[in-house]
Amino acid sequence: MNSRYLPSERLVALFLLAVLLLNPPLLLIFDSPSSVAAIPSLYVYLFAVWAVLIGLLALITEFSAFDDEDVARQQDAHRDEDDRNPERG
Repeated sequence: MNSRYLPSERLVALFLLAVLLLNPPLLLIFDSPSSVAAIPSLYVYLFAVWAVLIGLLALITEFSAFDDEDVARQQDAHRDEDDRNPERG
């Protein structure tokens, strides 16, 4: 698999996870009279899902930035090697 497309595939998967977690049938499970520390369970669920999605988004974008830098460094090293050995090219 090409590492260039991996971050976008992860972002699509994160979007699909968000759609699944914020879908009304799943939200109805948490829409009950119970509460956590005097906060309705639906609110706790929504803010927890929101925080997890933001955290995953941060991880995906951070690691994809490192991957892009690594790919650029490898390409530069390969170009430098080709410049030193013209018969390899």
